[in-house]
Amino acid sequence: MDRDTRAGKRPIRRGKFSGMGGCGSGGGCGVGNAYNPGQYVGIRINEHEDGRNVLCDTMGVEVARGQRVIVEADNGMEYAEVTNLRPMILKQCQLRDSRRLVRVASETDLASYKAKVGREARFLSDTQGLASEKRLAIKVVRAEETFDGRKVTVYYTSETRIDYRRLVSDLALKYPVRIEMRQIGPRDETKMRGGIGPCGLTLCCSTFLRSFHPVTIKMAKNQNLSLNPSKISGMCGRLMCCLAYEDEGPAPPPRKQNNPAELPV
Repeated sequence: MDRDTRAGKRPIRRGKFSGMGGCGSGGGCGVGNAYNPGQYVGIRINEHEDGRNVLCDTMGVEVARGQRVIVEADNGMEYAEVTNLRPMILKQCQLRDSRRLVRVASETDLASYKAKVGREARFLSDTQGLASEKRLAIKVVRAEETFDGRKVTVYYTSETRIDYRRLVSDLALKYPVRIEMRQIGPRDETKMRGGIGPCGLTLCCSTFLRSFHPVTIKMAKNQNLSLNPSKISGMCGRLMCCLAYEDEGPAPPPRKQNNPAELPV
């Protein structure tokens, strides 16, 4: 019987993930690189500006840097490239978006991927042309096709609500696939297009940010930054996401000084 059991406490189960809390556990989720015995590699999902770099479980299959692989995705399979053979895993939550290796890509997979990229470009051009003919107040940003070619997602921006049913009907006559129209905001558009920020580095949103957090003008005031919109706005026209990085909230009120005459004798 251990010490915790003798003291009447509930014994702690020490399993595989012992001492590895998630991000919401208040800490204690650091596991170091010892948690990566070699089966996890870093992969890049797509070749766009916002291509995601995630972890992939190779299931014991030997891969090389720069090699193309087929991995599992939410909607089927994805074509990816191996970028890091031994990535540093600091937290268990890094494995939340990890993929599982299906197989090493073959020449047939490479040809299918190149054909998919070509179809995406043609689909994007046709969508932009039909939207212009129908005078729809939308800006088509990107068209993404799943690796199996069964579904195409069109990302667009618009300031108003658009009835795109006729547009989808005309596209379906030429492309016998499932078509999904997805409206995005200015931040998501900038994330997809990518670019260089005022700091001289690539945009945070297209590099490592997974989601957008609220940014307020109060964060700039707390840091005594210039409130000039051109200084604190990003390429999307909204407040820069990096304003939240060093925001510690409002300054604490000054500590009240006791009057020496009021001190007890």
